[in-house]
Amino acid sequence: MREDKEIKKHCPCVSEIITRRLSLYLRCLLMVNREGDEYISSRELAKRFHLNADQIRKDLSYFGTFGKRGVGYNIEAIVVKLKEVLGLTHVYNVVIAGAGNLGIALADYPRINRDSFKIVALLDRDNRKVGTKTKTGIPIYHISELEEKIEELNVRMGIITVPVDAAQNIADRFVESGIRGIMNFAPVRIQVPPYIKTISADFKSQLEVLAYYVSKLM
Repeated sequence: MREDKEIKKHCPCVSEIITRRLSLYLRCLLMVNREGDEYISSRELAKRFHLNADQIRKDLSYFGTFGKRGVGYNIEAIVVKLKEVLGLTHVYNVVIAGAGNLGIALADYPRINRDSFKIVALLDRDNRKVGTKTKTGIPIYHISELEEKIEELNVRMGIITVPVDAAQNIADRFVESGIRGIMNFAPVRIQVPPYIKTISADFKSQLEVLAYYVSKLM
């Protein structure tokens, strides 16, 4: 929470919790839009996707009035607005530090590498991988080229999938190279300046949380 407060000094942002819900609403609305519907009410959206109608209305009210009484939300209009609010009107070039199984899987995962996000390179210290490409054609460079490639490829975000003992060094190099958003898959808390946004994706930690709840049902 302290990190979020520090970021707000530099960014007029809503909370991360609200941002996550907006992202969920966007995915749901895109699904409805593909089905050809033009309008949908908050109640219907909540019912179809097991959401909370009151919460939907409250969250969307931060950004203006979208719905019409008795008609609902114009799906295309609210999709455009949500993409604008979430910063998805730009294409973000992304690099992945670590070309192990996880890094390569993320790079080649089609639901990540499309629309507003483009994985432009992986970086690794294994010379057997350097100079090769993933199955989808993403090049792998030596980790020593990190700063050069971030500048050359106009990278805005970085993903860390290196071992624990290398994660902080990579984070430091990302920050020094101008990256302002980092997703960290290494199971360690990285230290970054307050104006850098980090998201941690610690699978083991999440499984431990899940184990707590499962154990109570056994």
